[in-house]
Amino acid sequence: MYKEGIFGKTVIFKDQISIVTAKAPGLVSMKQERKASKFILWIAFFCCLLILSKFILFKKSPGYYKQYFAHGYHAYSVKQGWKHANTRPFSSIRLIAESKYVTSEYSYKNIGGNIVGFIPLGLLLPFLIPVCRNFFALTGMVLLISLSFELVQLVAGLGSFDVDDLILNTAGGIAGYILYKLIARS
Repeated sequence: MYKEGIFGKTVIFKDQISIVTAKAPGLVSMKQERKASKFILWIAFFCCLLILSKFILFKKSPGYYKQYFAHGYHAYSVKQGWKHANTRPFSSIRLIAESKYVTSEYSYKNIGGNIVGFIPLGLLLPFLIPVCRNFFALTGMVLLISLSFELVQLVAGLGSFDVDDLILNTAGGIAGYILYKLIARS
């Protein structure tokens, strides 16, 4: 089944997607096409992880991190990080939503960004890792990726650990999985 898209024709196989570029008929086998498509999807996945790393871990300028790791990191301890961590589910979401001191723009960026940022992972993982075609496996994988980001923030002092980020990121992954199911069905 072919669909026209922004990248040309897209071939949808059972639970897989293949991106077809302009090619002469018969020059590329289906196996080569699938392999090339999977390669492109892996590149997209790693690009998503890099973008998430930029927005989650490295929000500030490179000069800040050079200075931080040269001087400030030595004084940081994980114990300090736990003092600022949010381990109560929905408390920072509620604080952001109900606070009169937080602008609505910040609320949308914080809550929406945590959800939207992980939608691509929920969409790409089922195409790349067959076990992630199962809802619970995908949810666990997205939760694990989100937890990894939160733990790096805690251990390296690059942010604060927040259980609400885990919840919102996982919700984004589930939204991406729903998109995957819609694509795979059509």
